[in-house]
Amino acid sequence: MKSTDTPLIPDAAWLEERLGEGSLWRPDETALPVELTHAGSKEFLLTAGFPAVHLDVVGIDTRHVRDADGLEPLDADEIYGNRYPDDDSPPENFALAVAIAGDQHLMLDAADGGITHYDPNGWDHGAGWKGIAADSLPDLAVLLALIAESSAALDSDDDAVRAAAVIDLRHRMIEHDSYVEDSEFWNEIFELFD
Repeated sequence: MKSTDTPLIPDAAWLEERLGEGSLWRPDETALPVELTHAGSKEFLLTAGFPAVHLDVVGIDTRHVRDADGLEPLDADEIYGNRYPDDDSPPENFALAVAIAGDQHLMLDAADGGITHYDPNGWDHGAGWKGIAADSLPDLAVLLALIAESSAALDSDDDAVRAAAVIDLRHRMIEHDSYVEDSEFWNEIFELFD
């Protein structure tokens, strides 16, 4: 169930109110890789746009999406250990890195629009796939906006204010996208405040 104070699919105004004016990457269709076939993700990128920000308080960076090769299609079967690295057959499934925290990646599935957690340290032994982190690209944009909205409280020197902000943020994120609750990626983000 989605929170009543956050939109199911955010528009540019709602996102920029939380992330800052000019914070969204809104490409034209020619800037999108042909491998990105999920219609909903493409429409969201072309209309609302995706946050291209660095959320210092949690170390999540999405600024690379603005780069010329920012949404580089990767062979999803190879990085998730579903095919051998020396398999020279053409890739069939693609994933695009949309957010990075340290060496961990959130990947957009080019065909179905889901957001998965990829650990590049495990790709060569089939342990790169770490599960679903968000239902869709618009949902991930909302999650990033909720973090930005809470940044001041999360960065507070007052332990009580910071602890309350973490609890509230986690609740709001899970309420918006239930995949947050069991995601190793988000659990690691929240552990920053323990």
